[in-house]
Amino acid sequence: MADILVVDDDPVNRLLLTTILEHHGHVIFEAADGTHALAWLRERSPDLIIVDLNMPHMDGLEFLKVFRADARHAAVTIILHTATTVDDGLRGLLELYAVDGVLAKPCEPHEVVRSVEAALR
Repeated sequence: MADILVVDDDPVNRLLLTTILEHHGHVIFEAADGTHALAWLRERSPDLIIVDLNMPHMDGLEFLKVFRADARHAAVTIILHTATTVDDGLRGLLELYAVDGVLAKPCEPHEVVRSVEAALR
């Protein structure tokens, strides 16, 4: 299966995603914010990143801006996990940073699995 990095400041959200995805055979790594995720990514490259939009220290959009600026990460698939409504302005930023999918909070386990499977295809 896939190596997945879950980036979310809420430990409950990370636990939920980790539990669901490990149950489906994925290997999960966690980061509490964009800064920690970027440090982790200096040494590794996952198949997929699920990143929260609203986080302290470095939010999801700032993380995406820095992450996508590094050509080594161009092929990494990204899902945005957010309670924020995706309007036209946000949709444009998601296209700019090559986000492959959006997973709305709160979400059911089958939605998580479906979104990850679709993004990894």
